[in-house]
Amino acid sequence: MRSLLSSFREIARYPSAILGLVIIFLLVLVAVYAVIAIPYSEAVRLWRGGEEVWYNTPRNAKPAWFNLFTSNDQPESIILKSTEDEEVSKTTEPAGEGMTRILMSFPFEYTSREFPDEVSVYFKATFEEKVPYISLSWLTPDGRELRVADFSINKSFSYRSSQDSKLERRLGKVPPRQGLFAAPDSDPPVALPGQYTLVVDALVFEPEANVEAELVVFGKVFGLAGTDHLRRDLLIPLLWGTPVALSFGL
Repeated sequence: MRSLLSSFREIARYPSAILGLVIIFLLVLVAVYAVIAIPYSEAVRLWRGGEEVWYNTPRNAKPAWFNLFTSNDQPESIILKSTEDEEVSKTTEPAGEGMTRILMSFPFEYTSREFPDEVSVYFKATFEEKVPYISLSWLTPDGRELRVADFSINKSFSYRSSQDSKLERRLGKVPPRQGLFAAPDSDPPVALPGQYTLVVDALVFEPEANVEAELVVFGKVFGLAGTDHLRRDLLIPLLWGTPVALSFGL
């Protein structure tokens, strides 16, 4: 016990040694947290996961704390689900001849002057034979209503505005991520902050048919470590790198 106390007194004479011990202690805490919060099997599943796991995270995003060092905040991702979020309204009404109209409204507040990275809508539908028909419209903070797209969907369907050449032409041949958010007559173009609303107008042709939707406005910053080109959260390898590095170090 005496030798241990003597060792601590000797270490206390050197501030660099104390700092080193503090750093090692913090790394041990991070390693313990990583093992408990993200078990190894889950970390492997997430890191090896593809589009089905990371579909709603932005690609090549900077860490969210990047905004602390910039005058123009980069937008963060906005995700709204018709099955979970209370602000999303969903109503149904008869449309005649066995048809049902499903109206979903996705309001959200956009605060950045920078444009988002992408706007996508993901659909899940239940039906037997007759596929639902979807109409999308976009309401801007200054009262404009923009027609986005009309299409039929299968049981799982993804609409990506960046791949819609018709929408790009209607927006004046500018990328939809810019045309949907641009302030009128701004030069150079900047995003118009305020409340936007995506309106999903779905028509189903069977009594038990249903449609659910998820709106994702992809931001340019994400989490504590950002993402890579496959949309994966880089915090996962950073956390799990800590116990691996400590084990080698020991």
